[in-house]
Amino acid sequence: MRVRESILELVGNTPLVRLRTGIPTNGPQAFVKLEYVNPTGSVKDRMTLHIIRKAFKEGRIKRGDTVIDNTSGNTGSALAMVASMHGLKAILVAPDKTSQEKIDLIKSFGAEVIITPTEAAHHDPRGCYMVARTLAKKHDYFDLDQYDSQENVQAHYLSTGPEIWNDTDGKVTHFVAGIGTGGTFSGAAKFLKEKNQKIRCIAVDPEGSIFADYIRDRKETEGHTYKVEGIGSDVITKALHADLVDEVVTVSDADSFNRARLIARTEGISGGGSSGSVAIAMERVAKGLGPESIMVGIFADAGIRYLTKCYNDDWMRKHGFLPVEQE
Repeated sequence: MRVRESILELVGNTPLVRLRTGIPTNGPQAFVKLEYVNPTGSVKDRMTLHIIRKAFKEGRIKRGDTVIDNTSGNTGSALAMVASMHGLKAILVAPDKTSQEKIDLIKSFGAEVIITPTEAAHHDPRGCYMVARTLAKKHDYFDLDQYDSQENVQAHYLSTGPEIWNDTDGKVTHFVAGIGTGGTFSGAAKFLKEKNQKIRCIAVDPEGSIFADYIRDRKETEGHTYKVEGIGSDVITKALHADLVDEVVTVSDADSFNRARLIARTEGISGGGSSGSVAIAMERVAKGLGPESIMVGIFADAGIRYLTKCYNDDWMRKHGFLPVEQE
């Protein structure tokens, strides 16, 4: 019998699928890594499982303990699931822009969700980051701390990077990923560059985030709010290893959401808004490449998490994201 003893055995080893939308017919071979095939539907399953397993092994956590982190949704559901499988209680702190689908998914695994105002800045005591840190210290909870954890980076160095290398037979030339904490990008890029220093690693950032300016000029600027979830930040994280970035591409909310919708309708690949961001970045980079290049992008989560947002026409019209011809 071909069976699995636990859902945790299904974390990782996600497929590469060819992407055609936006890629020139005489351009590179372009593939997307479908991280929504992971058990809770996102790339964050890799990080949370790695960190929790390591913490148990090192005796830093035990059954019955409480784990906590801030999240825009995907880490929340991943941590809630992994915690439930390990006899842990999970508390997730999320900004109020987080889709209802994500919040309900987190709760479905038995976790507690605390909602904070999106407009609260990183070090604002009302914001999700500081609320999580404060509660962790006050109650001695195990703090996943995805923004700054180097185990976040290590999770992708040990899994995502090797999978891309192996699945392309070591022929990958360009790696493209959104940066939220920076862990996925940094871990995979570190592994790939150790295999072949010539591999170009392209980071994707939403308009309004401060990552792009920091990567280009090493200067911290002031960001502004944006609608796409899961990527971007108003603070520089330690999980981002900026020296690994060869190029950073900034993408608007409108382009991100409309590209995600287009790919769902033309290729049957339903990704979140950040997947649309990555696809736009891949298109821009592909214009300068020939058929000898092999490009791999990370589609971090699934469109089903955004049915009330970018896949909802009324929401898109309300925020001015639908082109006139679609109204």
